[in-house]
Amino acid sequence: MRSYLLVAAVMLYGTFMTGDAVQGPAPATKAPSSCAAVDDTTLFGVVQRVPALSVRGGQVHEPESLADVDALVLKAGSEGKLVVIDFSATWCGPCKMIAPLFQQLSEAIPGVVFIKIDVDENPDTAAKYNVSAMPTFVFLKSGEVIDRLMGANPARLQELIDEHQ
Repeated sequence: MRSYLLVAAVMLYGTFMTGDAVQGPAPATKAPSSCAAVDDTTLFGVVQRVPALSVRGGQVHEPESLADVDALVLKAGSEGKLVVIDFSATWCGPCKMIAPLFQQLSEAIPGVVFIKIDVDENPDTAAKYNVSAMPTFVFLKSGEVIDRLMGANPARLQELIDEHQ
C-alpha cells in the first residue's frame, strides 16, 4: 500500500511540474543570476538550487540560528534596509493572530526585511535581543536596535514600520 502511495505522490508531483504524469518531474532549473547557488538538494530525484543569502522583500525569513539572523541583519544593514524581527512562539495566541498581517506587510513593503523567530527553537537570538514576552517586534537599522514593540498591536506595528522605513 505504501509503495502505491509513493508512486502516486511522485506521479502527482510530476503532473504539477510538467503537466504530464508519464514524463515524471521536470528538470531542475538554474538559479536566477541575481543570486548565487550555494547548495543543491534533491526532491523526488530533481535537483533543487538553494539560493545564497538574500534580503529581498516580499518574504518572511525564518533563520534557524543566531548566526543566520546576524548574517541577515548585516546584509540588510549594508544595503540600508530596515529589519523587523517578529519574536513569537507556536503556543502564543496573539502571535498567531498577528502572523498573517506580518506576512502581508512583507509582501506590501519590499524595501523592508522581515524576520520571524520562534523563541523556543532559537533561544539564543531571543536572548541577544532581550525578548521576554511574545510577540515582540524589534526594529533594526544598520545593525542597531532603533525601536521595539511588545504585544500584537497591528496599527502600531504599521506606524513603526512607516516611521523607520
